[in-house]
Amino acid sequence: MKAYNNPVKGSFLSSVLVLLIVLGFPRIYGTELPMALLLIPFYIMGFLRFQATNPLYFAVSITLFLLWLLGGGVVFLMGEGKEQDLFFHLVVSFKMLLNIFFGYVIYVVVAKYSSALLVWLFIQVTIIVISIFSFDFYSFLLGFISPRSAEVFQYVFGLRAIGFGLFHVDGALTLVIAVFYYLLVSNNNFTNKLLLLLMLPISMAVARSAIIPYAILGALKKGLYLKLSLLFSLVVMLVLSVTITSGPVYEATEIFRNFLDRGNFHSDSVNSLTTMYVLPENIETYVYGAGKYFESDTSDLAFYMYTDVGYLRLLFYSGMGSVFLFVLFNIYGPASVLCSKSYPGSADVKMFSLALVFIFLIVNFKGLQVMSIFAVVIFYHSLSKKREWDLYKSDVDPR
Repeated sequence: MKAYNNPVKGSFLSSVLVLLIVLGFPRIYGTELPMALLLIPFYIMGFLRFQATNPLYFAVSITLFLLWLLGGGVVFLMGEGKEQDLFFHLVVSFKMLLNIFFGYVIYVVVAKYSSALLVWLFIQVTIIVISIFSFDFYSFLLGFISPRSAEVFQYVFGLRAIGFGLFHVDGALTLVIAVFYYLLVSNNNFTNKLLLLLMLPISMAVARSAIIPYAILGALKKGLYLKLSLLFSLVVMLVLSVTITSGPVYEATEIFRNFLDRGNFHSDSVNSLTTMYVLPENIETYVYGAGKYFESDTSDLAFYMYTDVGYLRLLFYSGMGSVFLFVLFNIYGPASVLCSKSYPGSADVKMFSLALVFIFLIVNFKGLQVMSIFAVVIFYHSLSKKREWDLYKSDVDPR
């Protein structure tokens, strides 16, 4: 695949810049527009050529997306929602669509320079650490996330860290999953060890939900060395939980502190979810929802029925059909990888895909999250490796 026939896309530094612009979808300062949109002219032709070699994936993905998008629009017109509800549906839809295109961009960049992803990780770690100690820098970074989110996160300095375009649950998931994708495509053992040690406290300072992908990806990845490194990272978190007394790292170690104090892992934010499992009271809501993501009778931007549970927010907006389409669209890529033919190294790729499915299904019991963009990246990675293997076999056995 000729992904780098343009020198603008070919250098190492430009590859790092592309990852900074794409991963986490940082916004053009103070707006809702992702910076990544500026890259479309440079990659659109390569993307279309790549899709032409596998039209089924693209066709199914776009069909599912259109059904989800149009269904949400129809429900909004039938329901009781306001413009903010439709806007949120479009934001979720837009991010799902962006993942298809920019998953390709990330794939071709990292396929060319895997170390570009490593540099991106260390840049983000540096930014996140500075954001912990500097309110002015933290406030500056808020300009690169959604203004609606920035309005909320301006009040949580000292409780949460933030990266360049990375914040809260989505940001933490992106950090951890990016680390494990780098482990999949690289062989730098020293750097891998350092990443595993750094990423748990750093990502959990962004959002405690980072423990979910860390645990799942770590459990499914093969290798005694890696398991020992992960175990050591957990020990580090236990030590930090009794030595750090304030700040985002203190908040990040809450579940470990509770383990030492009470003998079990739990978080107050997770426990509060038990009050958010509110089911619809009529069959109509199950069928086509109420067209609402937010409460409309309050001055604050409160979630509809005061639930932050991802599946319930979808259910209340546009019914069970919407939940089904949302899940199917998001897991289609990694499910395709799991069902694909085997090739050398495919076991690790399939385990990574399976882990992403588990992570997606679990985190939506907490909040509404689309599938990680690395689910699209791993699909393209798998497709490319499979083609390389088929070409190799045809060369060995020309019959």
